[in-house]
Amino acid sequence: MIIGLEHYKSKWNIHTDSAIHPGLEAITAALEEFGNPHKVGKFIHLAGTNGKGSTATFLSAILRAHGYRVGTFYSPCIEDLHDQIQVDGKPISSQELNVVMKQLSCLQTPVTDFELLTLVAFIVFENHALDFILIEAGMGGALDSTNVIDSEIAIIPSISIDHTNFLGETIEKIAWHKAGIIKKWKPVVIGNLPEEALKLVQQTADNLHAEVIQPKKQLTVPLKLKGSHQLGNATLALEAAKELISKEFDEEKSLNALSSATLAYRFEEIFPGVIFDGAHNQAGAEALVKTVQETFPDRPVHIVMGILKGKDYKNVLRQLETISDHFTFVDFDDDRALSSKILFSENRSKRKTILKSYDILPVYNKEEVTIVTGSLYLLTLLNDAEKLFFSLYRV
Repeated sequence: MIIGLEHYKSKWNIHTDSAIHPGLEAITAALEEFGNPHKVGKFIHLAGTNGKGSTATFLSAILRAHGYRVGTFYSPCIEDLHDQIQVDGKPISSQELNVVMKQLSCLQTPVTDFELLTLVAFIVFENHALDFILIEAGMGGALDSTNVIDSEIAIIPSISIDHTNFLGETIEKIAWHKAGIIKKWKPVVIGNLPEEALKLVQQTADNLHAEVIQPKKQLTVPLKLKGSHQLGNATLALEAAKELISKEFDEEKSLNALSSATLAYRFEEIFPGVIFDGAHNQAGAEALVKTVQETFPDRPVHIVMGILKGKDYKNVLRQLETISDHFTFVDFDDDRALSSKILFSENRSKRKTILKSYDILPVYNKEEVTIVTGSLYLLTLLNDAEKLFFSLYRV
């Protein structure tokens, strides 16, 4: 059974605000109550529409290969609450999380769930006395609760349209939020950004006297994480590592670390012909489509999809419809989930159905590749792999 945040909140009588309030006032006050743990350690801050989690995983692997102790705060979680906060590549235990939550039972400042988790992460990392701490922004950057840190380096892998209800509907507005993690005199490593976003990031960096590092050549190293876009993320991680450890940087150790790095739900083949991928916006769907075409060029594709409200589901569907004419839409247990009826209505494919219960998936067809996608939250709910497989292969 997956133990979620509500379990710990209920156990220790911790109340949070369900509404999202962008800004740093609440998290700053909460951190002050606990001695400002975010001021201890060398931080790396990641923001961007896609690629943050993969880039953080690559960079963590490189740093650990050089003998450093590394903490990582992912957003959202990968499989469950505990792996959202990792130390040396391993999720924190329920025992450790319980101890920190007990400490927070005396928290006076009203915070949201994400602000609470951010606070937990900083306390955990301070307790472990780590060499480097990688922090993935939750949404945006400038007003995200993680932006209380004074980072050694910022990383922005990509910028595209997403979270428009909070970040704005143009690339320029979204780029302003992402560029907000850049700190004075500290470098920022960026991926291949749209021209409008690049201009704004460069302008922000210039105003802060921050060096912009944009790799001119992409790595060709073999990776366990599939897709050409992952080579781009690995390249950014390598550049960041060079900046962080300078003379100690060992290219052979770094390339070996990149080759062995893994991250759940990034085009993860969890069973032959069954792929989990958390594509939830147009850019992510484009990358997924390209990877499917590269990996399974001659196989028909079955898309199993569920997505959150507020996502650009129409453009996600348009992308996925270029590789599949067989869709199954899923209602899953989250108040933010978009109704499968809406997806069904918008979808243009000839073969489509609605799944009444996400734990009983359609019978697997060996001729097809099954891609389960749309939301990391859906994949998290389906993380009981054996249950899923038995459903798929029961006939």
